[in-house]
Amino acid sequence: MWCTRQLASARFLGRCFSAASEQTRLGIIGVPFAKGQSKQGVELAPDLLRQSNLRQVLQSSDERLLITDYGNLHYAVDETLLQQQRQHYYHIRNYADFMACNLALIGQVQVMLQQNAQFLTIGGDHAIGFGSVAGHLQHTPNLSLVWIDAHADINLHSTSQSGNIHGMPVSFLLQQLRATWQHAALDQVAPNCLPKDQLVYIGLRDIDPYEAFILNKFGIRYYAMDSIDRMGVPKIIEMTLDAMDPHNKIHVSFDIDALDSNVAPSTGTAVRGGLTLREGISIVEALRDTKRVQGMDLVEINPKLGTDRDVRTTVDSALEILKSMFGYRRSGARHYSNLDTGILGHEQ
Repeated sequence: MWCTRQLASARFLGRCFSAASEQTRLGIIGVPFAKGQSKQGVELAPDLLRQSNLRQVLQSSDERLLITDYGNLHYAVDETLLQQQRQHYYHIRNYADFMACNLALIGQVQVMLQQNAQFLTIGGDHAIGFGSVAGHLQHTPNLSLVWIDAHADINLHSTSQSGNIHGMPVSFLLQQLRATWQHAALDQVAPNCLPKDQLVYIGLRDIDPYEAFILNKFGIRYYAMDSIDRMGVPKIIEMTLDAMDPHNKIHVSFDIDALDSNVAPSTGTAVRGGLTLREGISIVEALRDTKRVQGMDLVEINPKLGTDRDVRTTVDSALEILKSMFGYRRSGARHYSNLDTGILGHEQ
């Protein structure tokens, strides 16, 4: 009897140790930033997702996930940034706030990666993509970026017609465009930048003329919706993975407007003809299965746009994307340490 009890106890402790050793730490930061564009409401999204049981949804997707929520990011604008805005970037809306927020985020991302294996940044508008990816690059210089979006977000301060800086974050990140932001002192705040061959876009369907020029001039890989319709998601995923350095970690920046407005109506710049929810899930599943995704952004949910049903639909779609990225498998669970696996009897 003693031997039986000791053996059972050893097996139980072994399962606990194995489960603990396989646990993945995920840090979450909310960035309620809305000044990259003109529509208020995106600043409400981080707390709305929390109120919609984000933590429970993620943990139910993978029991090994240990989540630390760092709350919402805070920042302060200093005189140096205001001076840059007045002298050089006065035609861009809220440049000083944009830089102050993203400088704070660059530091926060590095802290999260020192304490966690992965991180999730919840916006806010897509202007925060600069700080999230730049912070990631400072911690992990060998990085590939998958930008899933209806828009390329690669305008320059000199090419943007709207002055909305949520349409410019990628231009701050790219090595080949850094000189166009010479007065922003990027080499001091984020010396590591992204080479053009480690950026892939998926889902584009609303590209400004200068953005198209930039994409084609530098040979940046982008798979617009016409390519996805023609070749299908599996082929697009294959080409995306082939394009990236297989040794690099991956950052996924997911704008909810990449999804069709039927499944994500509450967003500021919705464009019809986007990804279906199943296509969006398939893309993040494939990226997740590389086991190289280290950081993710989810941005541009705007609870002030549309009906209550529109908001609920958009939030539900976002949660499906996030839980698929962080462990949920449509084919069923792969880990069973929280189950009584003896229910089927002893193995023969």
